[in-house]
Amino acid sequence: IIDIGTDVTGFAIGDLVCPNYSRTWPHGIISREAYPGALGMAVDGTAQELFLSPASSQFVLAGTIDDVERAKAENKLSVAFDIEGMNALNGDINMVAVYHALGVRQMLFAYNLNNDAAGGCHDTDIGLTEFGRAIVGEMNRLGMIIDCSHASSRTTFDIMEQSTQPVVFTHSNPAVIWEHQRNISDEQIRACAKTGGVIGINGMGIFLGENDVSIETVLSHVVYVAELVGPAHVGFGLDYSPSLEINIGAILASRPDFWPAGNRYDTPNIKHVGPHLFSRIADKLSGYGFAHEELQGILGQIFFRIASSIWQN
Repeated sequence: IIDIGTDVTGFAIGDLVCPNYSRTWPHGIISREAYPGALGMAVDGTAQELFLSPASSQFVLAGTIDDVERAKAENKLSVAFDIEGMNALNGDINMVAVYHALGVRQMLFAYNLNNDAAGGCHDTDIGLTEFGRAIVGEMNRLGMIIDCSHASSRTTFDIMEQSTQPVVFTHSNPAVIWEHQRNISDEQIRACAKTGGVIGINGMGIFLGENDVSIETVLSHVVYVAELVGPAHVGFGLDYSPSLEINIGAILASRPDFWPAGNRYDTPNIKHVGPHLFSRIADKLSGYGFAHEELQGILGQIFFRIASSIWQN
């Protein structure tokens, strides 16, 4: 599962399993406006119409593992929708089932700032609220992947303690390699692995280093997580957008509350690792002694395993 941002038209990644498209990025993540934005796009099919229909010969909207396997057999890219932040529920636990019925298969709890369910990584470090705990239970019941990226430390530990299913950080990097509020501690990485989950390495330059997207830097994050908890718990979640029309800097500058000063969001020309580098990354990783099966896992099979164990329930 690779988080590729907003526009997947004309984009294909060979054997990768199932990229995420966030219904709420970049406009719906802000406070209560997330609710009508996310719900409206889900109900009227706007998301599918905008991002999948123009290239329907290339993509399959995946709601089951069978859909993913069918897409691969047809040489297409499977796409699963996710929501970033529980503001999209508008305080109503029943909305979890509504979004699941409309095709959402993954949600994260807080986008950088606190909400009525959980804490965000750029805000006061709070844990899950009672509403947040109810959401964990409902997502487990429905078979939705729980994503801890963007959330506060206490919230992530609460989620990982409560969830009966594996929990993931789809696009977060080890803070030991590069200190940033969006990155995560060794304790969080270990707790995630204990649930059977996986850490997806984020390809955004300011989360990897000093706007550093060199293969060597990417490898340092992958290898660190693999050595800490084993290669069965590391993959990729690039946070990458192939659209050249997206001005990431302008988006980040538009809401300094969500992307606060002192976190390198004002870095000019923020760089991203793209999927075109995966073959070179794989070649380099093999030099670190990873077996072929481990490389397959890092490049997609681990997230496939997670989806297989959760979506089928």
